[in-house]
Amino acid sequence: MIRAVIFRLHLSVAVAAGAVVFVLAATGAILSLEETVTGLAERRYFVAGGEGAERLGPEAIAAAAGFEATSLRYHAHPHAPVRVYEGRDRYARIDPHTGVVIGIGPDRFERFFEGVHNWHRWFNVSGGSVRRARAVTGAVNAAFLFLLLTGPILWIPRPVTKRSLANVILLRRGARGAWRDLNWHQVVGIWSVLPVAVIAATGVTTSYPAVGDRVYPVVANVVPAAEWPGAVGVEGAGVEEMEGSVDVPGAPDTDLAAVLATAEGWVPGWRALTLNVPRAMDSEVRVEVQRGRTGQPHRTGILTVDAVTGAALEWESFADDTPSRRAQQFLRYAHTGEYWGLAGQLLAGLFSLAAALMVWTGLSLAIRRLRRQVRFRRSLRR
Repeated sequence: MIRAVIFRLHLSVAVAAGAVVFVLAATGAILSLEETVTGLAERRYFVAGGEGAERLGPEAIAAAAGFEATSLRYHAHPHAPVRVYEGRDRYARIDPHTGVVIGIGPDRFERFFEGVHNWHRWFNVSGGSVRRARAVTGAVNAAFLFLLLTGPILWIPRPVTKRSLANVILLRRGARGAWRDLNWHQVVGIWSVLPVAVIAATGVTTSYPAVGDRVYPVVANVVPAAEWPGAVGVEGAGVEEMEGSVDVPGAPDTDLAAVLATAEGWVPGWRALTLNVPRAMDSEVRVEVQRGRTGQPHRTGILTVDAVTGAALEWESFADDTPSRRAQQFLRYAHTGEYWGLAGQLLAGLFSLAAALMVWTGLSLAIRRLRRQVRFRRSLRR
């Protein structure tokens, strides 16, 4: 009796939310490749020269962009161009040795992934509809979490024998039609239920700020401060602090070359630096120093430097954040797998594909069941 009730609840929720879950899972799988694809695409803009070649100063590079610079992003690779940003979205790639503008971004790959992001987060709507769409994605993540919790109850065979257990944990060769869909649904579900449940649960916390505000302190209390990985890192200032800056000529007393030199020597093995161009009244410059991949706040820090002398004034690391803030950053990037670098992203993409396959086979089984019921009712009318 209880099993029958759970089955009907499972089926009803799956039919109601399945299509949206499939969209979220498919777009999540695509996004797992974003940094790898855009990183490879960026190599098209690599420049001649390299180590030992004379590099222009930050002021000259900013002026070469031809617009009001708000930040400069340097990469450790000796052939990588410098990105000069105007605001959050527009930037120019500059050859750091000649000052030639290589291209204006974002390019087609970045625009593609931005569109996928919009579909994944809020179905590509705009304006006031974004908040409502995010609430829907949060509700669908919660519904999917319910499916993942009730699924194993339905998948456990009765009675449990060696053969019946093999049918739900191993793919069956030669299976066709509904038997194939059921086998795939059970096997993929059993082997991926835990990581997919983590993805769904962390998706709820990011979609509902009120839920996150209650979850973050709990996670922070569960994980002691000393056990968070990484001694270097904090959530990057990056694009959030670009707005409101002015062009370099507005701050004549600054020495951005000295600021850059200090930042480059501060963390050995840095991966990228984002230098926020100071405003005319600013006496300090904030530089984001990134040692890891995007989405690894424990490997990122903010260095505050004197704008005139280039002397380091303050270093803010991941360890300096409040426990709740650390938990927020962890759950945000655990959702995408970025917290664990490339391996985490690829695993998140793999389990997102598994979720899409579960939804696909589940909906296929539901449609087959509906067809059988329709045929049965028609046969009774004859």
